[in-house]
Amino acid sequence: MKLKQLILTTALLSGAAMADSTLTYNNADGQEQSKMYLTDGMAKMTSDAEYSTSLIFDAKDNSFTIINHQDKSYMVFGEKEIAALSDVSAMIDKMVEEQLAQMPESQRAQMRGMIKSMMQKQMPKQAAAPTYELSGENKSYNGFDCQEAVKLVNGKKSGSFCVADYQDLGVDTDEYAGLSQFMKTAEKMASQFGQDQSMNFESLGKKLPVYYNMEDQKGYLTDVDNSDLDDSVFQVPAGYKQESLPKEMFN
Repeated sequence: MKLKQLILTTALLSGAAMADSTLTYNNADGQEQSKMYLTDGMAKMTSDAEYSTSLIFDAKDNSFTIINHQDKSYMVFGEKEIAALSDVSAMIDKMVEEQLAQMPESQRAQMRGMIKSMMQKQMPKQAAAPTYELSGENKSYNGFDCQEAVKLVNGKKSGSFCVADYQDLGVDTDEYAGLSQFMKTAEKMASQFGQDQSMNFESLGKKLPVYYNMEDQKGYLTDVDNSDLDDSVFQVPAGYKQESLPKEMFN
């Protein structure tokens, strides 16, 4: 009997670890705005706020796939490309050297500073990594309890959230581990390019948003579904064309 109980318990625990999660966020009008799909080592975000896009992150090889459903196209950023995007200064230096290679050697020293200055002006300004603070107030949206928090960039408020522990939302440890890696990588890339749409709640604990308000886009968690997800959810739809990345930036 004890052996049977052990086998049954092991099977139940294994099944729990393999569970998937789908979090749905609606806007203030009750229309679907975004979804978050989570499975072991992978995360997918969809957005219908401005145009239909999806972003797939694979923690196993630390890669992003950005899908544009309107154009039926996609781009893949592997570790090499992400590393390049995370260091804008090195990227500019590489692009400058590409330009200089086409010039006579006698002109390179004179033009290096000028070309680099021009490229720096064209690139977005880098921003400090944001910080997050809990306000101490508790709220509830659509039956999901959460703690209010603010996002600060250079000490100024740039977003407000209400966050909950991932386990309280039915997300398991393996799913959150992949999502956590995604949030850290996305934040680093966003700060390099002066963007302010990343979310990384690691400083507050292992949290997920129940409500978010960023750049006047509001989202409310309305549903958490723990049904198994088909592998196709994390794949590019058939017939979509892969767009090439600029070689001078990543080679």
